[in-house]
Amino acid sequence: MTSMQIIEPLGHHELFLVIAQLTVLLFVARTLGEAFRSIGQPAVVGELLAGVLLGPSVLGLIAPGIYEALFVVPADQFHLLEVISWLGLIMLLIVTGLETDIDLILNKGRTAIVLSLGGILVPFATGFGLGWVMPTEFIAAPEQRVVFSLFLATAMSISAIPVIAKVLIELDVIRRDIGQLILAAGMVDDTIGWILLATVAGLARTGVFDVRSALTTILSVIVFLGLAFTIGRRITFELIRWVDNVFGSDAAMLSTLMLLALAAGALTQYMGLEAILGAFVVGVLVGQVKRFDYDLRHTFEVITLSIFAPIFFAIAGLRMDVVALLDPTVFGVGLVVLGVACVGKFGGIMGVSPFAGLSRWEGITIGGGMNARGAMEIVVATIGLAAGILTTEMYSIIVAVAIATSLMAPAIMRWSIPKIEMSPDERERIDREAYLQGSFVENITRVLLPTRGGVDTRYAARLLSPLLRDREIELDVLCVSESRDAGGGRAAEIGTRIQRGLVAWLRPTVRESNTAVDSTEADRIFDSVEARLGDQTRQPRRITRERDDSVAETILDEASVGYDLVVLGEAGTGRDPDEPLFSETVDRVIQEAPCPAMIVSAQAATDDVPDDPIDRILLPTIGTMSSRYAAELAFAIAAREDALVEIVYVVDEPRADEQFAGDPDLAQQVGIGEQIVEREAAFGRQLGASVLTTVTTAKTPEVELVEHAVRTDADAIVMGSDLRSISRRAFLGQRVEHVVRNAPCPVAVLSAD
Repeated sequence: MTSMQIIEPLGHHELFLVIAQLTVLLFVARTLGEAFRSIGQPAVVGELLAGVLLGPSVLGLIAPGIYEALFVVPADQFHLLEVISWLGLIMLLIVTGLETDIDLILNKGRTAIVLSLGGILVPFATGFGLGWVMPTEFIAAPEQRVVFSLFLATAMSISAIPVIAKVLIELDVIRRDIGQLILAAGMVDDTIGWILLATVAGLARTGVFDVRSALTTILSVIVFLGLAFTIGRRITFELIRWVDNVFGSDAAMLSTLMLLALAAGALTQYMGLEAILGAFVVGVLVGQVKRFDYDLRHTFEVITLSIFAPIFFAIAGLRMDVVALLDPTVFGVGLVVLGVACVGKFGGIMGVSPFAGLSRWEGITIGGGMNARGAMEIVVATIGLAAGILTTEMYSIIVAVAIATSLMAPAIMRWSIPKIEMSPDERERIDREAYLQGSFVENITRVLLPTRGGVDTRYAARLLSPLLRDREIELDVLCVSESRDAGGGRAAEIGTRIQRGLVAWLRPTVRESNTAVDSTEADRIFDSVEARLGDQTRQPRRITRERDDSVAETILDEASVGYDLVVLGEAGTGRDPDEPLFSETVDRVIQEAPCPAMIVSAQAATDDVPDDPIDRILLPTIGTMSSRYAAELAFAIAAREDALVEIVYVVDEPRADEQFAGDPDLAQQVGIGEQIVEREAAFGRQLGASVLTTVTTAKTPEVELVEHAVRTDADAIVMGSDLRSISRRAFLGQRVEHVVRNAPCPVAVLSAD
């Protein structure tokens, strides 16, 4: 029997040295990065210079003892730094993929494609030509001049989306047409650039360039991309959805992203391509999953750009030989490379701008922006050095070009963008995006609908149907059964959730259960609710849960796992205003729900009403945020049901004992009401809904709202309310409670505290 060889742990001095190296690199990189950011320059320039300052060119000359103690180390020791550097590189490519908006590229269509072709083909051709005539001493493997030329062509084609985006954000033009065109064309450039890079690096690893090797590498790329954007896309979506359903934590989602990227990176590395290709593709795929929202992306981006990316750039700077750049030959070649880079990218964009229907100033802006290489070209240079394509001198030249073009781009764009006028269509689009930026409905990904099969939850499902249609929103229908065994503890609960999550992933429409309930009764309840949903792309998940201490506790426990909206059907306890409006269960869920809650009361309805069309929705408003969220729901329903939304604002007339003399002057209050309803109406029209506005006065607004619903034959009332607690019960306000108790039609109340 062969004994397993025990690998000795990392020695004390080796561990101390790598920690000290990381401490110094991160401190200097972040300090210089923030210093450059404060003067309006890309932080990556400062982070690169940190490596230069700590390398042989500066620290090695000023304090050779410190430099040698820190960085003149055996190869095995330096490889420890390289591992962390590669981890930062992989994370940086994930961030790049997350920021690659496929929909944006498709929306810009022909214009983006024309621009990207000019931004790729011309620089690629000029870069290849430069590589073909480059002096032999600048080529690491002279016998691979074709591979070197292809690599240099790829380096010249890359653009730095992070640098471009930063400048566009600072100038507040990132959502303008010109900003969107730059980003779309840059994303196409970079996507093609990463594929080219993986292909060229794969060719370099074979050691020779021949047609068979080239075709094998290209075929490997095509196969990987084909599988990634078909089977891989589905797996990614379902895995992210499953993790969110089961665990519902940011940590689990970020871990899943990193695991997918590492696995894909390992696969592409094994295929003879670069690990960065797998990481980039995973970033693109995850970026298309709505569940992986802005907050998660921002968290990952902050971790990457504040810790791992600076270390990567600083280590890249360590490899840069500034002294070599001062050599007349190297300096001359560097100027030629810089000139070819600028002329190729800028000239290519300017050459195709007329064919894309762009003005001269638009061409200058896009060419100047896409000329920035920034972090992306440093990534390319690092891979070229590691693959044995570049010499140290050529590596230093490419890094210097990346820095120079990154400093040039902001100046050009700040000069040219103010000269581009905004068209009326562009203004309309920007206004619409501003409306949708803080949208409540558009950010809903998961909805929980507890049900016992009553008419109220069936009508709630009827209202949800148009919201779910054509949206990436998942509905979970929850049925709570009586508990047969209260034991098990937290560990059992987590185990149950994982088991239910696995069932949901493999069979997303089956009934999940952790109890032996009457399946016939449960199916009857689920079927009655699903019948009101109509035809949906994704059928709702059926969840059956044992009752915990109370039904409310069970619902709240389920709602705590990452839902954006809880919808409760509740008929109310009666018309007596002295009684609580809702049952104890609904009352508690409203107060303690970790997300907005919508209560649907269909006490005025019969079993047949939920199937009737919704032609007219009454939307009372008072201009609060809850009213705005309710308005979004109403507009979203109306836009898909071809219904009319009537926005009503009722001015509260003072009582007779509050009037000093004569009729009160309510002109100011009416004017405010008109402003509020017009603002909501403009929002509704932006969302595609038909809108009617009404401003009226009444001594009892709640009575007027009910009577108005009767007069106009409203099919539903949708309203918002700020929750207030009175004597341990949820109080939605006198107006809301009166409307719910007395309305002639179903009422939906959104509480979004």
